[in-house]
Amino acid sequence: MKHKILFAGIDGSGKSTCLDLLISRLDSYYSIIKIDIFGHYRFFKGEKSSVFNHRYYKIMENLRTISKKHNLYGAFLIINFIYKLVLTNIIEILNKCDLLMYSTDLFLHPAVYVTYYFPFTRKVKASFRFYIFNILFWSKRNFTIIYLDTNPEVAMERIRKRGTGIDAHEKIGVLKKLKQEFDNIIGIASRNGFEVISIKTDDKNLEEVTDEIQAILGEKISIGQ
Repeated sequence: MKHKILFAGIDGSGKSTCLDLLISRLDSYYSIIKIDIFGHYRFFKGEKSSVFNHRYYKIMENLRTISKKHNLYGAFLIINFIYKLVLTNIIEILNKCDLLMYSTDLFLHPAVYVTYYFPFTRKVKASFRFYIFNILFWSKRNFTIIYLDTNPEVAMERIRKRGTGIDAHEKIGVLKKLKQEFDNIIGIASRNGFEVISIKTDDKNLEEVTDEIQAILGEKISIGQ
């Protein structure tokens, strides 16, 4: 089974930026497939190619736009979660690569954000939400979750600077609640034998954060050494 590296954290924590920086540093040595909401791409020796036909990505992007327009983004996230799981299995079977990298993890992130898009799930114990996504995510083996631990105020400032608009859930009050949920879920995951690498990002630029990620991965799974 190929090793998976997954990024977790609230919006504005730097997941996508750090992932892209990490890929740019490692694709000279490894064949890497990046999986995110906008597509699945292979990177190797400076070359980028699409894993699947572009029309599939267009369908997902259109669904994303429609869901935002009609306040159905939570439903879209469920569809996108299933889409990622299915395509990851296909990639595992049909494609040769050394690493799979996810801009948003399929484990902690869904268990946290479900409480925002479906408020009734807040009544469900975090440990049970953890259990459900544990089952969906196959096993504890062959993946590393990088949690970018970011103060909501710092995250909000990064969101403003990116210049691509602010989504409904990207508000300071919501980010604080989501940060609390992440802290809770990570504690439960750790007590159940899952290794989540937590990195503080508040006082670092994202290049420095990526330096730390690369060093940790090098020690743990000989990446980038």
